[in-house]
Amino acid sequence: EAEPRAQCVECGLMLSNEALKPSKLKRHLETKHPSLVGKSVEFFKRKENGLQMQKKSVVSLTGTSKCALKASYLVARRVAQTKKAFTIAEELVLPAAVDMCREMIGEAAAKKLLTVPLSNDTVSHRIADMAADIQCQLLERIKSSPFFSLQLDESTDVTNSALLLVFVRYRWDSSLHEDILFCGELPTRTTAQECFGCMDNYFKENGLDWQNCVGVCSDGAASMTGRHHGVVRQILDRAPEAKWTHCFLHRESLAAKKMTPELHDVMDVSVKTVNFIKNNAVNSRCFAKLCEGLEADHVQLLYHSEVRWLSRGLVLKRLFELRNEVLSFLTERNSPFAHYYANAQFTAKLAYLCDIFSLLNQLNVSLQGRNSNIFFVADKVQAFKRKLALWIKRAQEKRMDMFPLLSDFLENSPQVKISDLVSQHLSQLAVKFDDYFSEDPREGHMWIVDPFSVDPTKNDVALPSHLESQLDLGSFWIAVSKEYPCLALRAVKLLLAFTTTYLCESGFSIVATTKTKARNRLKATLEATLRVSLSPIPPRLDLIIYEEQLQVLPCKKVDC
Repeated sequence: EAEPRAQCVECGLMLSNEALKPSKLKRHLETKHPSLVGKSVEFFKRKENGLQMQKKSVVSLTGTSKCALKASYLVARRVAQTKKAFTIAEELVLPAAVDMCREMIGEAAAKKLLTVPLSNDTVSHRIADMAADIQCQLLERIKSSPFFSLQLDESTDVTNSALLLVFVRYRWDSSLHEDILFCGELPTRTTAQECFGCMDNYFKENGLDWQNCVGVCSDGAASMTGRHHGVVRQILDRAPEAKWTHCFLHRESLAAKKMTPELHDVMDVSVKTVNFIKNNAVNSRCFAKLCEGLEADHVQLLYHSEVRWLSRGLVLKRLFELRNEVLSFLTERNSPFAHYYANAQFTAKLAYLCDIFSLLNQLNVSLQGRNSNIFFVADKVQAFKRKLALWIKRAQEKRMDMFPLLSDFLENSPQVKISDLVSQHLSQLAVKFDDYFSEDPREGHMWIVDPFSVDPTKNDVALPSHLESQLDLGSFWIAVSKEYPCLALRAVKLLLAFTTTYLCESGFSIVATTKTKARNRLKATLEATLRVSLSPIPPRLDLIIYEEQLQVLPCKKVDC
């Protein structure tokens, strides 16, 4: 409307100003449309009206299809985020939405919803498109960030595929962000060479520079931490400023793993008891019926899994809560384990294990989560070490009030003596924590948490305003980077480093759910599903839909 252009009402050709000369218009009619020579003006006006109506129809159809496309993308994103089978969109979501619209709005709205494409393959393609857009945005952000750090781990999933999962933390828009970088499948072995080769190929293909890497976090596996050819060693050779961090969660789990022989026997009997009841379907049903009859809080025991960080504490706590029901059931079945649960000394040891592993679980859970930094996790670990020293002292004084289950049991069974065993195990635990957390990573860096702790006589009037604005540490130092560039650079490099492999472990849990419960036909790859479900970056749906419509819109063949 602002700049009108002439158009042939028959072939739709847009004509330049030069082509509007009567002689050229006549030549166009005679050469392109000779059958229309001699037609009346009314005929051409009808053609013009038809062309205008066609334009309005195309605009209307395009608007409707765009809304349906966007709705399709929104549903596909929710399917990926909830880790459900892709078929659920067509089999459940769409029919349910149609039924609700028909009942509450009317038949016209329900018919509109039927135009939303939600087949299994369509959802797969939608997820792949969104993942590609998210990856494009992520790579742009990483390249614009002066530094980044990595978190990596490898695992074998339920289909025996070896996966390498890598997360990245980077600076973007005055704060620190973390996101999934990629999920790669290792073709054969999970050696250091294979893992690093997978990462290096991704970096080369996407133009990322190892020189900008300032931190690497992994577990203590030999393929990761090998002195000469481990993955971390190869990264550090290419990234001279990078520092390696051994995952705090893995270190906590390793420190708590070893027990005294007496407590190890209690743990062994507990696991065998659970397996005796749960491995047999009849035993499991009968035990559940017994618990229901006795009005117990629970009707089932929990399986123990060595690779799950919280397993021991949860398994022992459930077993201790159902110890009377377990004793009745084992006695009825003439099990050789029955006499253990009738023994007060054994029960006291079981109560202590429940208490200590519950406390260790609390520590483990406090170390989990996103956006953690070295100061936060080090505070938690150092506080637990101080608690251990206090508990050892109280155990030597035969005071057990810090362990509630054990304390309550000893009140009812004062003849049981367990303080020496508790003191011995706590001392062993303290030694292990000192071995695995021998250095305090906060040492020499507390000025990052409290900039005034170094020299309180030289307070800067500009800093308190940022501290009082309740910014997190990363955002605060980025905010003052123009005023204090050198200090801010050192602080941001330290805060960029990951402290745990929590994100990788969460990612592997999603992989297990996707491949066992969802059983998707992964035309949209596993990496695409992970990226859409884990990434905080929203896909640019309008841009994706625009590009898709450009690919499918038919082009009218015009002679030039």
